[in-house]
Amino acid sequence: MTKAYDVILVGAGMVGALTANLLAQNGFHVALVDRTNGRCELSTAPYYDSRVSAISRHSKSLIERAGAWQHISQERLTPYHNMRVWDGLGTSQIDFSCDDVHLSELGHLVENQVLNQALLTQLESHKKHLDSYFSSSVMHYQNDASGVLVTLDNGISIKADLLIGADGANSIIRKQAGIETKEWDYQHNAIVATIELAASHENTAWQSFGEEGILAFLPMPSFEGRHFASIVWSVPPEDAETLSQLSPDAFCQRLKYAMSNEFDVLKVLTKPLSIPLRQRHALQYVQTGLALVGDAAHTIHPLAGQGANLGFADAGAIVDVLVKAKVRGDSLSNERVLRRYQRVRMADNMRMSASMTFFKRLYETQSPVAVLARNTGMGWLNDQRLIKNHIISLALG
Repeated sequence: MTKAYDVILVGAGMVGALTANLLAQNGFHVALVDRTNGRCELSTAPYYDSRVSAISRHSKSLIERAGAWQHISQERLTPYHNMRVWDGLGTSQIDFSCDDVHLSELGHLVENQVLNQALLTQLESHKKHLDSYFSSSVMHYQNDASGVLVTLDNGISIKADLLIGADGANSIIRKQAGIETKEWDYQHNAIVATIELAASHENTAWQSFGEEGILAFLPMPSFEGRHFASIVWSVPPEDAETLSQLSPDAFCQRLKYAMSNEFDVLKVLTKPLSIPLRQRHALQYVQTGLALVGDAAHTIHPLAGQGANLGFADAGAIVDVLVKAKVRGDSLSNERVLRRYQRVRMADNMRMSASMTFFKRLYETQSPVAVLARNTGMGWLNDQRLIKNHIISLALG
């Protein structure tokens, strides 16, 4: 027999697992489908996973609401209290501090795998409302007046009122739905790695724009008196290939130069990974009986570390819309209902995408006039406390 659910959710990554937890918590019967086995391979400290996310306070509140934050070991979390942005071709910088907005921290750094495992662990408490179909993929689905019928690659068929695609940037659900995207190549690759430092990072997140590319420097937990950070180094593809072929010592020296010698890099603990960067935005997030969340709907440049936070905001918004629809007795598949979610999230996601593209283009220009204008603007902005606090509030979600 074909088992029926309220929602079939495809993708058990961070955004999908959060959405599944929140839906089950609110009494929806959920089928969670994912091609993996539902377990994350966690590294051993201090060899922290290279893929790290800066979790905003709003995202943290959603994860806490789902009951998953408590599953994250404090030894794998790093609160960051300050942010420093500087132009590597000039002398100006902008400093942000949690003290300016009277908060204990601006956010937390956590490895993607650690956070994902915490969310998957929390799913165990929702067995009454949630069935997991791990090691399974969607072969095809069909949508008609009776709902959405999904056929998995193992021959199992399941149905629901609503199908949610949380299956990443190359979403099969989005492609099968025929939803077009507007996208372009950033002409950048992100090099990610974990490094060891000679001195403390002082719980500060650093962002440098210079001739060596765009470098994000993210504080990681200290271990046995040693200090660590995760880097996201965005450079043109040809430079990424060159950097990836350097010896560990040569890579450290190049990285130290890119950091304007702010830190002494002792060693690279994980092999640098090079990830092509592409901007992508679905022209619509919803159809009758279908909604997209997270990277399935949008991807942006990682220079501000907002990609995961946008996805978590999608999760919170779609769940809120569905809870209200359930209370009113509306059909979860009704496109009019689902468009409420699209209206809430599409404008914010497009604004963030446009902002990241603007900053990427602004700071890759190295003409003297542009550098002078940037540094003048950064120096002025650093003295504008009200504007800086508004920027912080946006980053906090």
